[in-house]
Amino acid sequence: MKQILPLIRLQLMEFFPIAAVKNTSDASAKKRARRRLTSTVVIFLACVYMSVVYSMGMLKGGLDGSSYTLAPALMFMAGSILGAVTTLSKAGTVLFSSASLDPLLTLPLSRRTVVLSRLFSLYFEEFLIHAGMLLTAGVCCGIVVGDLPAAFWPVLVLTVLLAPLIPMGVGGLAGLFVNMLTARMKNKSLFTTVFSMLFLLAVMFLSFNAGTMFSNMADIAGILQNRVNALYPPAGLFVAGLQGNVGAFLLFAGISLALLALLCLAAVKGFSFFYGAINATAASKTFRMGRQKQTGVLAALCKKELRQKYNTPIWIMNTDMGTLMAVLMTVALIVVGKAPVLEVLENVFGRGDQAGLLFGLVIAAAQCLSLSATSSVSMEGKCLDIVKALPIRADVWLRSKLLVSMLPPVAGGLVCGLALTIAWGLPAWNALLIFGLCLLFAWAFSVVELALGLHFARFDWENPAEVVKQGGGVMLSMLITFAFIGGGVALIIFMGYSGAAILCGLLLAVALPIRLIMGKRAEKTLTKL
Repeated sequence: MKQILPLIRLQLMEFFPIAAVKNTSDASAKKRARRRLTSTVVIFLACVYMSVVYSMGMLKGGLDGSSYTLAPALMFMAGSILGAVTTLSKAGTVLFSSASLDPLLTLPLSRRTVVLSRLFSLYFEEFLIHAGMLLTAGVCCGIVVGDLPAAFWPVLVLTVLLAPLIPMGVGGLAGLFVNMLTARMKNKSLFTTVFSMLFLLAVMFLSFNAGTMFSNMADIAGILQNRVNALYPPAGLFVAGLQGNVGAFLLFAGISLALLALLCLAAVKGFSFFYGAINATAASKTFRMGRQKQTGVLAALCKKELRQKYNTPIWIMNTDMGTLMAVLMTVALIVVGKAPVLEVLENVFGRGDQAGLLFGLVIAAAQCLSLSATSSVSMEGKCLDIVKALPIRADVWLRSKLLVSMLPPVAGGLVCGLALTIAWGLPAWNALLIFGLCLLFAWAFSVVELALGLHFARFDWENPAEVVKQGGGVMLSMLITFAFIGGGVALIIFMGYSGAAILCGLLLAVALPIRLIMGKRAEKTLTKL
């Protein structure tokens, strides 16, 4: 215990480098520390913001009485599922192949101490997310409902501490074996990405597999609560604990601690096994001149960007998940059928005749919650000097990043628009409307996010998660996106096609000047990076 506490303190100092900000005289080191601290704070505030929006929306929308637990249950489930997917993609790297591991192994410390301290790094990041989402949801329940059971707050606080353990255990164990099995593969990162996406796809398919979702809108709270409990059973134990069931909460705590113990046991006892397997290298690739093709500069840059993206699992998980959500949502709408969905739109919004417009907005918005443009500049890392040395115009380099960022949402808009139009027998112009909205959203948000990525660029990262998931620009872009989408939904619901025209005008008014300025100052911006 005496040995592990200093290592945990070092981990906390990485998340909160306050001493470095105050005492470091080196300007670049102080800047790095300030960025790291800002990223940690922004992650927490972003989780608080999202929790407030969703929790207050549900609670003010009539989910009161016994259904007040739906808000914290949804936050608990969302944080846990995302935590499991993220941990799966990075557990092997954090525990057995990070740059800071080998220096620790040279110190007079036991392997158990080193591994447990690395596990704390996985835990604390998930703890921040759950704390921001769960505690905020609890405060919203207290404000709206008022009279809560005596067990509510103690159970909520304990759950914040225990919530990261299940996704850590499940995602960590799966991630170790996936990383081990793919270590000698030439495309091991791509294989890990595919495995993570399949895992997420299965979870999301279950969540959208709601045949009764549109059949009884009067009991929507009960349907959602049952769906959450079925999709993530620990959420049911958590809800029971909030309502005073001590036995259910103790079962949840026991499962959480057991999975943590299992991950610790596997990592400590199998240290040599996993360390050797995960750090194994693939056989070198053979260079054949016949495989190389003459191509344009823009196409070459796009290929480079795509190759880097699809060999970085956490980058894909952060940016392409929205397209997966849009596709699954479209499949769910087709399965449910046209009549019940249009009836709900007519009864709730009075917009049954504008289904194509509403779904176009939802599909476009879902795909733009986080695009690759925000972190693409930082992901260049130390290779940026090579880009600067090549005879490439800076604006072409920026254009390649915009095109790669736009590719998934534009493709998703085309697929979703055609599928929904054909399956529901809508007029052909609905497919063009959905595709057009996705194209405009993808371009506008990519421009704004690329501008943020240039402003918050950092190249001293060791793990892609530092810029893909924890970057200040990424979090700020998500907050802007949420705010803009919320306003857009309100415009279209209350004003129909006029609201959609205003929304498109706002997108162009914001993004077009930014793109023009970005292109004009491209060379100067690249020189300063």
